[in-house]
Formats: sequence, C-alpha cells, structure tokens
Amino acid sequence: MKLQPQTMRHVMLAMMQTEKAFVAAEDKDEMINPEAPVIVQCGDFGYEVLSVGGDPDVEGFVIQLHKKPVCKWVKGECVKL
Repeated sequence: MKLQPQTMRHVMLAMMQTEKAFVAAEDKDEMINPEAPVIVQCGDFGYEVLSVGGDPDVEGFVIQLHKKPVCKWVKGECVKL
C-alpha cells in the first residue's frame, strides 16, 4: 500500500463524514467524539492541535501542535501519557 499526502479537502471530507456518522449513530460509545481534541500522530507520539490556518508562502493549510505529546502509539494502539 502506497500512502499519498492528503489535501485539505481529504481531511475536511473525513471530518464531515465522522460528524455525520456520529449524529446518525444510536450508540455513540464506539464513535469518534467530534467534541474531543484533534490528535496528530508524529512518529510514535500524538499531539493535540493548537491552531489551524493558512500560509500563502507555502500554499498550504498549517496545523500548529502543542509541544508536549498526549499519547504514544505502542503496537498499533494509542496509550495516553
């Protein structure tokens, strides 16, 4: 499997589908909570998103992360720190 960089449209679509599925679900226990902080995985660690915005110099959507990780991936599972 070859992974490709995701555009802002890919990310927005995934987030909108998650919200739609959450609203439609009768049992929300196993669903992604759209009110929870967004976590970005970088290497083996996960960081909460601090802010988002654009940068015309790189023509890209910029995601700023907190400096301190909140979780670590161990054997494919996210473990809170």
